[in-house]
Amino acid sequence: MTKLILSLEKKEHFLIAEKIQDYVDGWKIGHIGYEHISYCRDDQWSKLNHYKLAQTKEVFFDFKLWDTPNTVKTVIENCIKAGATMATVSTFNNDAVYKELEQYNKDIKLLAVTYLTSWDSDEQYQICREMPDFMWRRHLNRVMEHGFYGVVCSASDIGILSGADPRHTLQRVCPGITFGVNLGGQVRGTTPKQALDYGADYIVVGRLVTESSDPISTIKQIRNVLDQ
Repeated sequence: MTKLILSLEKKEHFLIAEKIQDYVDGWKIGHIGYEHISYCRDDQWSKLNHYKLAQTKEVFFDFKLWDTPNTVKTVIENCIKAGATMATVSTFNNDAVYKELEQYNKDIKLLAVTYLTSWDSDEQYQICREMPDFMWRRHLNRVMEHGFYGVVCSASDIGILSGADPRHTLQRVCPGITFGVNLGGQVRGTTPKQALDYGADYIVVGRLVTESSDPISTIKQIRNVLDQ
């Protein structure tokens, strides 16, 4: 079954999360959301952590780590201490970083991130200097060697990923989810139904829900699609 992760950035998003926590499988915290919970000492974060423990929710820290081995290692250790169950690491790191992180594979689910859903194909080539199928094959082979749990990708990329990972060793975690009206900066977004049909293991939704006039109704609508 495809799991549903809600992205939290602003204070009001944490309030929404408490109301709809029965319909999601976890929460994503990026740089902005982490800054909020770190400096504001918000009680909502304590409640969400309680729900995580009580209902086995995922807590997904999306920092796209790219740095020296010791720095990435230290941040991952801090993520674990903060209660994270998933964290993103950039595939542009060298092998020394990946080797350093192998010791944490049982403590946190490491996710590789390369090709952002806000990039179009031209931008991807300018940055990576290789076509998507070659890029995915090279990066996926590297992270699989080091025990990563999954990869962050547009659901529309899953067909290419399946060629590089035919045994589905890596979980497909798919952001950029939209109803097709307001992409919110997502160039390669998909609808929840498209992501489900492509074979996403997780979808990550954010403003689609948190900026909705009726977040509860919207999350129920998405949940119903995934539960078909």
